[in-house]
Amino acid sequence: MILELGLVVGAAGAAVWAYRRRRRDGQAPSQPVSSPAAPAAPPAPARQPGLNVSDVLLYVDTELWLAGCLHLEDGEDVLRLFAAPGAKRATHVVQLDRSGDDVATLSVHSGVPGGRVPDELLVESARLRLRKRGRASTRTEGEWPGSPSPQADYVLLGDPSGRLLLVLDFAGGERLALLGERVPSGMLDLLPGG
Repeated sequence: MILELGLVVGAAGAAVWAYRRRRRDGQAPSQPVSSPAAPAAPPAPARQPGLNVSDVLLYVDTELWLAGCLHLEDGEDVLRLFAAPGAKRATHVVQLDRSGDDVATLSVHSGVPGGRVPDELLVESARLRLRKRGRASTRTEGEWPGSPSPQADYVLLGDPSGRLLLVLDFAGGERLALLGERVPSGMLDLLPGG
């Protein structure tokens, strides 16, 4: 009994000594003693508003893994186009606004005539009209297929029902035409990637 009491008093004395030493050294008692050789962890990359590379979207009957992104910018964000390899519903997802509320699923389309894309085009019995046209600088992030030129001409056509046609003409004559539809609000579940 006396031995146990001595151990308790000794442990309490050691705790008081450690507390006073930390206060004397200017360290708050709640902070652990840090070793000077411990490297600081790198900060986690900040998520951009809306969709991000490595996110997974659950839409109707498919999962869309956003493997890579092609950013198109002309002084302001024009759009962000994501590659979604292996998905059965679409090969690409486009974010048309900064917040990610206006999203469409797209697949490669070969029915666009060569040359300048007209302001109005009949595609699969839908009359699509010009929404936006311009030239933007491009940059990629993640696993984007190929290596696009630093600039691209873009044309976005659509109709009131939500059908969209996005045509990108890169320097050197490469063209990417994507046809799809806007995702109705509330129909998409986002699983943030790591």
